[in-house]
Amino acid sequence: MMMRTGISLLGFLRDGSLGAFIPRKHCSPVDVFACLGSADEVYMPDDLDLPYQPGSAACFPLVVAYGDLEFHFAGEKELATVFVDTFSGVAQQADGGPLLLQDRKFLRQGLPLSEFLKMARQAGLEITDVREHAPPYAMIATTAAGIEVGFEHDDPELPDSQATLRWFCWMHA
Repeated sequence: MMMRTGISLLGFLRDGSLGAFIPRKHCSPVDVFACLGSADEVYMPDDLDLPYQPGSAACFPLVVAYGDLEFHFAGEKELATVFVDTFSGVAQQADGGPLLLQDRKFLRQGLPLSEFLKMARQAGLEITDVREHAPPYAMIATTAAGIEVGFEHDDPELPDSQATLRWFCWMHA
């Protein structure tokens, strides 16, 4: 049985690391593979038939996907973002494909913002900012590591509407 690489999502929120991989602007898909192993999918959004060839500028933009966890590259040595906006795992949690995602309760689709903030306090996770985004529909909570967690209302006009978790991401500074 093949051992899957464990990735703590709480660790990602705390320090921005995904196991042995620390996202940074100037890295390549090969750097991701070296730390996390083979991805389930590697594709160009504009040409799904063109295979990734290390060193080829024609292969970008490029998406490297481990289940719901996506790494988006603008160029061979330019990681633009790491994000999840699909939660295909059990209980609306992110699925890591070949990666074993741990601490998934912090980042599950539909988690109300108030519950996320309570869980963050209990876990000692520093939230540096909570701000409106596209008011009144969305809110973004930012961790001390710069990870953004997006919450959206289905209908903010309803009196019982709550902003719930829809995505999370790292973007290069």
